[in-house]
Amino acid sequence: MKAGLFTALIALTFAVFSVADAYGMDGSDLHMEIFGANVISSDMDGAPTPLDGRAITAIQSGQTKGSGSPSLFSTSFLDAVDFGNPPPGCTPALPFGAAIGGNLILTYRDGSLLSLEAGPGSFYCTDGLNFTVEWGGDVVGGNRRFEDAAGSWEGSAQTFPGGRFTGELSVDLE
Repeated sequence: MKAGLFTALIALTFAVFSVADAYGMDGSDLHMEIFGANVISSDMDGAPTPLDGRAITAIQSGQTKGSGSPSLFSTSFLDAVDFGNPPPGCTPALPFGAAIGGNLILTYRDGSLLSLEAGPGSFYCTDGLNFTVEWGGDVVGGNRRFEDAAGSWEGSAQTFPGGRFTGELSVDLE
């Protein structure tokens, strides 16, 4: 009897710690917290110049935790500030911003990749130092267990002093 209970306990432990990485093409929702580093550059000698109206590149990389968590992710977005017409979601505290376009790649422990592309309605707001992002779009594929993946995703993120950021991400696979 003790051997049976011990075996059941080991199986339950394995299931609890393996399920988060076992999500895939079965239509399950993936809900993750993202956190990592944020780097912003522009075409002006590589100096961050988000408030001069120039296009900037924002690159984030880090880790996730939650259901369907991969071990690593990376993003790259190209955008420019629109002083005359910031997105409706911007506030007086973060009065400038623009639509964004780009991609987010989730890299799983087993080597699977899931590719997400920002779509219409994705934007950021800034005061020139702090940023918030509201983004979403389409799942545009992947490899291994995400081969031919499709669906949609949405999320939000914010930056902190020192180049750090956190956010949330939800993916709905078809």
